[in-house]
Amino acid sequence: MTVIATLTVERPSGHWIDRARAYQIVVDGAVKGVVRCGRELSLALPPGPHTVRARLDWTGSDDVPVHLGPGATVRLRVEPRGARHAVGKRYLKLTRVA
Repeated sequence: MTVIATLTVERPSGHWIDRARAYQIVVDGAVKGVVRCGRELSLALPPGPHTVRARLDWTGSDDVPVHLGPGATVRLRVEPRGARHAVGKRYLKLTRVA
């Protein structure tokens, strides 16, 4: 029996900026799915260390290291930092949800 872990990325609906656009979720350098405004994406991954990033066009978030224990669930939240960061490469904020 293969033990898996779950990574869930939520995107709150309170932000109007980018409301109609989907953010790509990149795990260990590969796009694993997209998350839209007010939705969440759950991914079944092997336990162990992973690097997660959110991406939108030319920009994205910082890399977030996560360690998934066997059968565990880790939740992250992705949201825009705001219009003043639109020019920078770190336009999105990806944080761990307690």
